[in-house]
Amino acid sequence: MLFRSTAKLAFYNARKRSGDTQRIADMTGYSTSHITNITNGARSVNEDVADAMYSISRRRQKNSEREMA
Repeated sequence: MLFRSTAKLAFYNARKRSGDTQRIADMTGYSTSHITNITNGARSVNEDVADAMYSISRRRQKNSEREMA
């Protein structure tokens, strides 16, 4: 299924966990501060980072669903 970069960012933000920023930085070669700026909306999302965000969060429950369980 194909999603736009911003849709992948929204998908990731609903499912992010501790340590994900470092993991994405390792996968893409960008610094952790750059990944943090992307997730906070200070920088635009490129396709490499969006794909990495989606790949590590695609099988997770939303954080809001985890809190209810």
